Amino acid sequence: MLIIRHFYILCIAACSLWSAVIGLLVVACSGGSSGGGGGGSGNATEGTVKLFLGKLQVPMLDSISVDVSAADMASIHVSKKTLENNLKIEGIPQGETRKFEVKIYADSGILVQKGEAIADIKADENITIPINLNALFGFLRLEIPLGFTNNTGVSSGKLFLENMEIDMKFENGKGVFNTNSLPLNKNLNLRIELRDENGKILFTGSKSLSLSSISQTETIQLQSDRGSATLELTGGTGGSTQVSAVLPSISRPPEKFGDVFFTEIYVDPKASGDNFEYLEIYNATLDTLELSDCRVARNRSTTAASYRFNMPENLILPPAEFLFFGRDSVAGAHFNYKGFTLANSEQSLGIFCGNSVIDSIYYTTSAENKFPITRGKAMQLPISNYENRTLGSSWCLGFSQGKDAVCQ
Repeated sequence: MLIIRHFYILCIAACSLWSAVIGLLVVACSGGSSGGGGGGSGNATEGTVKLFLGKLQVPMLDSISVDVSAADMASIHVSKKTLENNLKIEGIPQGETRKFEVKIYADSGILVQKGEAIADIKADENITIPINLNALFGFLRLEIPLGFTNNTGVSSGKLFLENMEIDMKFENGKGVFNTNSLPLNKNLNLRIELRDENGKILFTGSKSLSLSSISQTETIQLQSDRGSATLELTGGTGGSTQVSAVLPSISRPPEKFGDVFFTEIYVDPKASGDNFEYLEIYNATLDTLELSDCRVARNRSTTAASYRFNMPENLILPPAEFLFFGRDSVAGAHFNYKGFTLANSEQSLGIFCGNSVIDSIYYTTSAENKFPITRGKAMQLPISNYENRTLGSSWCLGFSQGKDAVCQ
């Protein structure tokens, strides 16, 4: 039996609040001026320092501000909306008892975390100043994996929390609930309802919990007429909350269009030739899919070896996983095939299981629906573009076998 990798219980992380320790790297330089960065005073011979604040992962971040102050200097204030790059403050005069204050605001404009530290800054000295960020409010983001084809039948959902009633949103195969700011260290009553398209309740569950900056573990048993399911809330250090959902899953062949779809196609290797072509597919369901009765081909009825190949026997693909396979010379593939070739300019390509068409795509270089076909680079489909995968504009170039696209 060819198994791609061990099947893990599906779990999704969801942050309610973020409280941690960040480090400010202060680089002190002898000589130079004290200007820039919002002001400052000091003697030029004393030198100045630069402050670097590294990247932070903060849920629902609106902005972060840093204030530097001392009795013998003008205060410096810097605010930034994003931390894609390091926050940098130059022109902080060296001296004693420099006070560093960090404040983080959520997308609602509410101050949710703050921290401060005091340090002496000397010339020709690099120091790291740890600042404890203390959470003032909590947020809950709850994610439930449903799969792109949503074979659970969940069509809508509601989260009832205190006086809030929050509708579930669908994001890339997940059901998502986002709350507004929540008080810390207060008992909160939470209830979840997941319904089908006719309004029938499929899953329900309730729990009392309290958000705090202390690690916590909460478990909600969701009752279902389709079987048991568990929603587990696990808090990490500093109030980070993990939410895991386990929904019923079975092992079965692909049944309908979209259960599996193409995510990467390498049609035109450099001078290497056809032996380095490869393909990648993705399991868009919550079930483990059995692919033994499946084939990849240019069309449903072709029998020519150069136009089709069968999947290996006993091949399975776990949910939300990628399967990477290629021609004779492709290293690291889950399996290799022979004979089948890809056209370099345009071609129909399908996944067929039994008599069912599971995915079908027509890539082309024509202006009407141009795909990014480039010699020496693969075409990739970010899984977030799942619904528009027949459009060439949904694809990009790069190499990311066995994982989601990383567009170059």
